[in-house]
Amino acid sequence: MTVISPTKTFRLFFRASESKDLRHRRLVGIIQGVVGGLGNKIVGMLVSLLSVPLTIHYLGPERYGAWVTLGSLLAWLNLTDFGLGNGFTNAVTTAAAQERPELVRTHVSNAVLLLSAIALTTGIAAIIVWPYINWSSLLGVRSSTARSEIGYAAAAALAIFLLQFPLAITGRIYLAYQEGRIAGYWGVASNLLTLVAIIIVTRTRGGLVWLVIAISGASLLVNLASTLWVFFYHRPFLAPKLKHIDFHSMGALSQIGSQFFLIQIMALVTFQTDNLVISHYLGAARVPEYSLTYNLFAYTSLPQAMLFSYLWAAYTEAIARKDIAWVARTFRLNLVIGLLFTGLTALILATFVKPFIGWWASHAVIPSSALVAWMAAWSVINALTSPTACLLAAASHLRAQIVYSGLATVSNIVLSLYLVQRWGVSGVIAATVISYALWVCVPVYVDAEILIKRLRHAV
Repeated sequence: MTVISPTKTFRLFFRASESKDLRHRRLVGIIQGVVGGLGNKIVGMLVSLLSVPLTIHYLGPERYGAWVTLGSLLAWLNLTDFGLGNGFTNAVTTAAAQERPELVRTHVSNAVLLLSAIALTTGIAAIIVWPYINWSSLLGVRSSTARSEIGYAAAAALAIFLLQFPLAITGRIYLAYQEGRIAGYWGVASNLLTLVAIIIVTRTRGGLVWLVIAISGASLLVNLASTLWVFFYHRPFLAPKLKHIDFHSMGALSQIGSQFFLIQIMALVTFQTDNLVISHYLGAARVPEYSLTYNLFAYTSLPQAMLFSYLWAAYTEAIARKDIAWVARTFRLNLVIGLLFTGLTALILATFVKPFIGWWASHAVIPSSALVAWMAAWSVINALTSPTACLLAAASHLRAQIVYSGLATVSNIVLSLYLVQRWGVSGVIAATVISYALWVCVPVYVDAEILIKRLRHAV
């Protein structure tokens, strides 16, 4: 019986592989990313389990719902990168696989300049339109306390979000070099610092505004530390400089990002309008019922969620090196295992999620049986579409996806507005399930198979 030494185990999980076997290095990168991501997910889950009772008890259902909805609105601002983040991931991963460090450096400098300019422009636009936004009406808050806080909370969240905007490039660099384990370590630090911030604010009764500043500020500090570490210690040759900016490469990067931009719009419309629809039609106090249930069922797709970013980078690197057999085999394995895992865990979770949420939220929130059933159905659909979307994104094969995803997005909006008024909170997720079943499930799988066939012919 072969015994693996502790030293080899440590190197497998925590040190970059020095093997000349590209498939081995790719596999090690994925394993390390998953291990790092798993640690981050476990810590994040524990932080969530501890923070939800603290925050919902401290804020109450209405202010907590407004806070969650505010987060959904801020997610829309990710659109302002115009797909550059995803385009940057593919461009840098391809350049790194082709062993062109000077091109990687150019892409980094271009991306930092573009993202910084976008953040500045967005901030100026926000200052201009801010006086015309009625946050209390938009987020459906009615109490005097919530109405007095929500505008300042939104301003604080936006300001910190824009400061973090250019820093997002650091995580993309980790993925491009298949160093997901490092991103996981920084994620753990961010989660722990966030928990400390929540405890401090809830104990000192700081209010919604200070809660937003503490949580968003904790993430900002960790992202800043991670960025400084990459550019001044880990990979200093990638540090952005004006002399490395190349407008021709910048145009190519923007062209790749434009298709991702359209996909991002549709994804955000589908997934980040739910809380807003519920808040507008049913009141902010009903948002926690949806968001807590959604967050718990998200764990049924945990393996795929953890693998997504790392497989994306691995697929892109393998495609650049013409290793299509590995791509096809890994894609099908991920799809089958993901579906089996999600189907089983969704069934198990559906049996006890109602009493658990009641206990978790101190009986302030209890989801309906209909909401639980629709969430379980969405989990299975997501387990089918997520692995295929990962492969299509890695290959920048997005044109057909834009069409059928667009149809699903329009369908989802119309059905959400209709069903939320008739079925309540469960109508929103039901609209998503119905729309994806009609427009996405079959086309996205066929699209992935067409891509694999095309890549094989190109070798």
